[in-house]
Amino acid sequence: MKTMKTITVAGCSLLLLTQCASQDDMRDLQYQLRAVNQKVEDVRNNAVDQMQKRQASSVSKIDQVEGETLRIRSYIEENTAQTTQFRDETRENIAGLQTSLAALRTEQDSKLAEMNQKIAILEEKITQVTESFSKAQQARINEAEKRALEAARKAEAARQKAASATAATSATTSRPVRVSPSTTKTRVATAAPAPAATVNRPAATPARATTAPARATTAPAATAPAATSAAASSPPKPAPAPEKTAASAPAATPSDPFSQAMGQYKGKNYKDAYKGFEQSLSANPNGSQAAKSLFYMGESLYNQGEYDLAILDYQKVISNHSSDPLAANALLKQGMSFEKLTDHETAKIIYKKLISDHGSSPEASQAKERLGKL
Repeated sequence: MKTMKTITVAGCSLLLLTQCASQDDMRDLQYQLRAVNQKVEDVRNNAVDQMQKRQASSVSKIDQVEGETLRIRSYIEENTAQTTQFRDETRENIAGLQTSLAALRTEQDSKLAEMNQKIAILEEKITQVTESFSKAQQARINEAEKRALEAARKAEAARQKAASATAATSATTSRPVRVSPSTTKTRVATAAPAPAATVNRPAATPARATTAPARATTAPAATAPAATSAAASSPPKPAPAPEKTAASAPAATPSDPFSQAMGQYKGKNYKDAYKGFEQSLSANPNGSQAAKSLFYMGESLYNQGEYDLAILDYQKVISNHSSDPLAANALLKQGMSFEKLTDHETAKIIYKKLISDHGSSPEASQAKERLGKL
């Protein structure tokens, strides 16, 4: 725009100068006009070239920007497509996982229900087995009690028979000898040895008959034949001697049955110890020595090998004196008694009960050791 204005001003000036200037001035003006035109041409050429160069540079830059834009657009479109594909795949995977989780959950629920059913069946079987064990143990205990009662009945019958035999022997040996008149006449008429022989013959027969019972009975029964012989050969003065001997025997008995029974137990006289503990228990069934009496009654039977009867006395300690320290020991000895009877299953049950009820006791440690060996 500036170039056009310059040319216009130059033209106007030229017209004005041609009208009022001289020829020299015209030449100067023409010269100046040419110079101006040359400058205008130079300016035009330079400006056009620069503008063309700038336009060419701008066009190349625009092309570069367009190419970069197209590349970025393609990259964005590719990323968009990949993102869309990834999103679709993610949705498909999530749907598949949800389906798998639902299937697994359903399978787990079915397995859990099956396991619960099996557990219920097993618990029922365990309950049945426990009841069977309890019934079997109770049946064994009942059988042992029956055997104990039968043994006690037989023992009582044997005692009664022995007492009857002793009474019969005492009555036979203490019966006065009847001497017939002829015997009396013979004893008076003849010498002294003859009547003694005559009288000793009937006395010898009962002495031989009562030899075996006399060993099983007390001292008075053993001296009965001597008293009979003395009564037959002389006046009946020696007869009261057995009564004095029998009366003097209980004088050495201690006043405390438990202490006497304990002394007999320590001396390994288990039969008499059992009787002593039984007397102590019957005299004071609820006393402080009741649990000890029952326990040592069982110990006396155990040491005699009567394990089934010992089990019953141990059971009385366990049932009637469960808070006593001897209850744990009674359980241990009861299990050992069942071991002696080769009833290992019942012994295991008793050892487990001992460990459960008296876990901190020394007997529980012994029970664990014995249980490990069964």
